[in-house]
Amino acid sequence: MPVMTTRHLLAITVIFWPLLDGDSADLRAEPGEPTTPKRIITIAPNAAEIICALGACGHLVAVSKFCVHPPELESRPRIGGLFDPDLERIVSLRPDLVVLRGKNETLENLCREREIRIYRDETQTIEGVAKCIRDLGRRLNLVDSAAKLTKQFRARLDRIKERNADRPKPRVLLTAARRPDRLADLLTFGSDTFPDEMLSIAGGVNIFHHLDMRYPQVSAESIIAQRPDVIIELMPEVDLTERLKSRLLDQWKALGPIPAVQNQRVYFITDDHCLIPSPRYVDIIEKVSRLLHPEPDRDP
Repeated sequence: MPVMTTRHLLAITVIFWPLLDGDSADLRAEPGEPTTPKRIITIAPNAAEIICALGACGHLVAVSKFCVHPPELESRPRIGGLFDPDLERIVSLRPDLVVLRGKNETLENLCREREIRIYRDETQTIEGVAKCIRDLGRRLNLVDSAAKLTKQFRARLDRIKERNADRPKPRVLLTAARRPDRLADLLTFGSDTFPDEMLSIAGGVNIFHHLDMRYPQVSAESIIAQRPDVIIELMPEVDLTERLKSRLLDQWKALGPIPAVQNQRVYFITDDHCLIPSPRYVDIIEKVSRLLHPEPDRDP
């Protein structure tokens, strides 16, 4: 059984596609004050989740093929992903706003020609999620809903931070993708990324935080040298059978005597949103926090 499906690998590519620098502003076909969009298409799943969390699910006329939540979007038309958008279908749906995460010049040119507004979603960090909530709240004329959602998002993060403030901080290897048959072509996270921030909030330390690249590939030798206390593999939507889990653990055991393996602290997270930077990502941070600090919470 493969460790990662083609869908998983494509989703990884979309999530970690380098985002453009600059402000998350609308790209307008022409100047003027925008009207509240009524027919929205999202090219990434996190934006769809945010729009629905704001109470505007009904404005979504189509979503990315990687959209997994909420359930009411299951019946919405799918218009592909960042690298393979169905341009004809997009035009036929007559959107007045396209939410784009990453860069696709063909799609952007089409929107300009058709005078379709674009909002560039830059949820590269945890703060980026909060900013996207606020930005979309303004554009949808749902400022109060956005403020409430942002407050709830930050409050949950703060509770996790506070709980872990004085706890020991284990050194963690967090993986996003690798070869299914062995520990090779392993993709992890550097600084200035939402998974790196997630580890810090959850009470751990990313062993590759020091790397300049946001999403570097690392070797088995570099992992051995870093000696992680905990290894967490993020594998969205993987069917983690006991047989597969045993095989994955055997691959890590073959790496040698590193603390995470010796102490049986290799974990697998397969939640469908474990690599989607949306408000639900706090659930993943909470889960990681419990893995890093399994001891009972102390009284305040």
